[in-house]
Amino acid sequence: MNIQQPAIKIFAAGSLNTTMTKIKSQLEQLTQRSITFTFGPAGLLCKNIQSGMDCDLFLSANMAHPQHLQSITTMKNIMPFCHNSLCLTIARRHYQPHKTWLDYISNPTLLLATSTPNCDPSGDYTWQLFDKIAQYNKPLSDHLKKTALPLVGGVNTLTVPTGYTAASFLIQHHNIDIFIGYSHYQSILTSDPELIVIPIPAQDNIFATYGLAYNDELALPIVNYLLSTSGQHCLQQAGFNSIHQTME
Repeated sequence: MNIQQPAIKIFAAGSLNTTMTKIKSQLEQLTQRSITFTFGPAGLLCKNIQSGMDCDLFLSANMAHPQHLQSITTMKNIMPFCHNSLCLTIARRHYQPHKTWLDYISNPTLLLATSTPNCDPSGDYTWQLFDKIAQYNKPLSDHLKKTALPLVGGVNTLTVPTGYTAASFLIQHHNIDIFIGYSHYQSILTSDPELIVIPIPAQDNIFATYGLAYNDELALPIVNYLLSTSGQHCLQQAGFNSIHQTME
């Protein structure tokens, strides 16, 4: 590793924190440079890049933010690199085997939390989910949009402590009953005895495409690795879907 060269600065969606941190040393060997990560809600990171903060590679939880940065010529190159979807996490005390995901979010006595729309793509995807519900149950969709609590992923929202997912933190420490978030956390969430993960069927779910953006060849070895068979396998092991995979 060439410590005399400036570090490669990577801004990455918070949902990629565990995955990217795990392969940091591997990426440093690949690039022969040190790497610094800035993790957070992709919408807020995008605004920071747009305002002039130095970033060599942006890993977003959607394609919209890379596309925006490209449209204003802040970033030259963009491409998708993996997929994700949504699931419900509920407090185990509410679990009833015969109930569906719609039964839980239709229950007005259960407090539902989400990430923050317009700041965090997870919140945007959740509102897209509500829009899909409107196609067959508009009153429920309207109710969810009015009552869902965007408690994380915003400018002045709660900060999820290290060692927690947003779902585990809010359900265990903030009296939340249900959290809608990313499916790739499922292996972590199902290991928590206080939580139950309720899948959302593919036909009702949101197909989330993660995109990256960069300007020059400094980031290219990392981009190539993420798109390679090895990189895609690493992302799949972390619960993401391959960029080559379609939603069934």
